[in-house]
Amino acid sequence: MIRTVFFGSSEYSIIILQSLLKADNFEVVTVVSKEDKPTGRQQIITPNPMAKFAKENNLNLLQPANFTPDFIDKFKKLDPDLGIVVAYGPPYFTKEMINIPIFKIVNIHPSPLPKYRGATPGPWQIINGETESAVSFFQIDALPDHGSLIAQIPFKIEPNETAQTFYNKAFNLAASNLDSILAKYINNPNELIIQDHSQKTYFPKFTKESAQIDWSWSIQKIERFIRALSLWPIAWTYVENQFHQKLKMKIYSSILDKENLVPKDVQVEGKKITSWRDISQYYIILK
Repeated sequence: MIRTVFFGSSEYSIIILQSLLKADNFEVVTVVSKEDKPTGRQQIITPNPMAKFAKENNLNLLQPANFTPDFIDKFKKLDPDLGIVVAYGPPYFTKEMINIPIFKIVNIHPSPLPKYRGATPGPWQIINGETESAVSFFQIDALPDHGSLIAQIPFKIEPNETAQTFYNKAFNLAASNLDSILAKYINNPNELIIQDHSQKTYFPKFTKESAQIDWSWSIQKIERFIRALSLWPIAWTYVENQFHQKLKMKIYSSILDKENLVPKDVQVEGKKITSWRDISQYYIILK
């Protein structure tokens, strides 16, 4: 049995972990996830989806704030053969940690590395109008998304793709091939492909501020931008009401009508989500 430590924090991490738990030759000895954090208006301390899943399924769970010497010592004592990372994020792994497991640490990243390194590869591929992608298995090193490739599985990006459908597709594809890819890797751990770093691209993580729509873009790119951010942080723009007040408005979805971009589901600040058609007579979009 390959003693495996799993690092993850999102709902997409669960897709891979569930597949790993069913694999005959792998034993998940510990799940490592982020600390529970206050969420919502009432700031209730809440575990992330991965931590919640681990607790509900009685899996050994560690939630370090950082990779401190104390945590690294705990990691060593687990005697891991392999680490797997899916949507975990910082802190980043040191060479010391990477070299603890016999088979190092494998990351599963939803982009055709070396293209689209970074924390939000799905939305950026949609925004940039990509039609082909891949989910990459790679052996991590001390630099983000930089390590040598183990395998890549290609898939198509559909014209109506959202970040949620993109990530579900990528990680389900990875999950369905997980056992065979890891088995081949364990048998030949040095059979790796060095990334062509001259081809690397990197796009930054989104914030609420960077989700503002740039109306100088083509309407096709704006429509993709809205789709890409429909889960979080939600594309937004400024509108003016009949009292000449300037307000923020989130746009959850839109359609292209000939040469026009028409918002569908929207939310003016302080209001509930509604149809743009129902409120458009009261607001002007400021471009």
